[in-house]
Amino acid sequence: MQEKLIALLHDILENLFSEGALERRDKVPMILEVPSRKEQGDYATPLALSLSKVYKQPPRTIASLLVARMTQSLPKFLEKVEVAGPGYINFFIQNDYWREILLTILKAGEKYGQSDLGYGKKVLIEFVSANPTGPLHVAHGRAAALGDALTRLLRTIGFIVEQEYYINDMGNQMSLLGQSTALRYRELQGEKVELPQESYKGDYIIDIAKMLHEKKGDALKHCDTAFFGQFSYQTLLARIKADLALFGISFDRWFREASLYENKEVEESIALLRSQGVVYEADGAVWVATTRYGDDKDRVIARQNGEMTYFAADIAYHRNKFQRGYDRIINIWGADHHGYVARVKAAVEAMGFSADRLDIVIHQLVNLMRGGKPIAMSKRSGEFVTLKEVMDEVGLDATRFFFLMRRSDTSLDFDLELAKAASDENPVYYVQYAHARICSVFREAAKKGFSSDDAVSNVEGLAPLELPEEMDIIKHLSFYPDVVREAAVRLEPHRINVYLSELAGKLHRYYFSTRVITDNRPQTLARLALMRSIQIVLKSALNLLGVRAPDRM
Repeated sequence: MQEKLIALLHDILENLFSEGALERRDKVPMILEVPSRKEQGDYATPLALSLSKVYKQPPRTIASLLVARMTQSLPKFLEKVEVAGPGYINFFIQNDYWREILLTILKAGEKYGQSDLGYGKKVLIEFVSANPTGPLHVAHGRAAALGDALTRLLRTIGFIVEQEYYINDMGNQMSLLGQSTALRYRELQGEKVELPQESYKGDYIIDIAKMLHEKKGDALKHCDTAFFGQFSYQTLLARIKADLALFGISFDRWFREASLYENKEVEESIALLRSQGVVYEADGAVWVATTRYGDDKDRVIARQNGEMTYFAADIAYHRNKFQRGYDRIINIWGADHHGYVARVKAAVEAMGFSADRLDIVIHQLVNLMRGGKPIAMSKRSGEFVTLKEVMDEVGLDATRFFFLMRRSDTSLDFDLELAKAASDENPVYYVQYAHARICSVFREAAKKGFSSDDAVSNVEGLAPLELPEEMDIIKHLSFYPDVVREAAVRLEPHRINVYLSELAGKLHRYYFSTRVITDNRPQTLARLALMRSIQIVLKSALNLLGVRAPDRM
């Protein structure tokens, strides 16, 4: 409908330009809004207010001109068009057009909401990428939910999407991991050890040391920390993969940082930057002049002792991504990486790639609560509550839904008691129960002799849908493809949560105020068609979040 209205406005303006009634202007802004008050119509546009600044005429004068042209030959889908307020144009859509939306949904089924906006373009989403030095915690869980939901959204609008996990398997952190496990292993042998301040102290390190001690006894006492580090790394990486599998995520590729050095890609990337004249030496270190490309200061890629920085590998990794031929690259990073955005985009530009093809989504922290009170850190992890602990307590569906309820760039309060509650206050329960309620309606309909073969196949059969609440629900269903598209393009999956909560609310209110199954067969069939359409959209939207649409609750 929005496309139809925008096309109509373009045609009207083009006619006025051709006739000389208005001087031709390029790039006229076309904005459509959904009014907050029903008496203001189904859609409204402030077009006349924008044009009044250009033509130096009162907005209502321009709005009246546009409306007069529209009413000369009003399209069939419009009931009326009017000028309102300071110059808004309000559109009122025929009810039969809204009813036809249901036929569209019923015919499309699970494909409703899909589009070819992506035209088969390739996208790489890199997310989670937690260091393999400990189990996944709740912030990693939020990243996982974001990355997977964005993958589903982008695939729905036609993109070819691959998911990737970047493994930081080098550097000081790996040395610390090996040292921490080695010390715990010696402690199990009866030695008195002192853990350095920077070591990993969670019980999971003790668990790994116990595994080695139970298998090998004291046979490993002469092994260096590199052995312990490698074993710990492999053990923790396996745990990360297992936890993500439980979360419903399977990556297409696990990319090792070490491979960038093994394949000489770090060396090649630095050579490329040298050829661009952006690498220089100062104070005994090697630098990249990222300030030339918008960064706030230049960055070191090799320290005075010759050791490469993480940024050197980041540069090579992003070069590798672009060389693989993706049209768009998306990174999902935690709040502690906010300062890395400008330097990475600068490096991308310095290597000759367009930074516009790189999107970096920053997600803020998750505040775990119980009954409105903050939760203390986990004893098992030593520093945080793990993703698996949350899943074990509240379930996969609630965990995913809650992680996606807010914009990624805002902090998230996750109340475990609320997530488990079987009440309307629990947003995921509220939405899932809407789907289960419709399933219950169809079971009851079957008892009354209505089968799924009794489908309404024409708009006349939907004529009994005339209540304001019914029209309101149908209009909301019509917005779904636009919501999906906006959520995907803007990389904001929380829009789906918002839409679902609103749709569930409309369904629940309708259910309590209106009987779906009545003695009037045509009316019952029309209302069952409405129920089926709501069910299709609820299930589709929940799937975009990776959440089940249960038949019973």
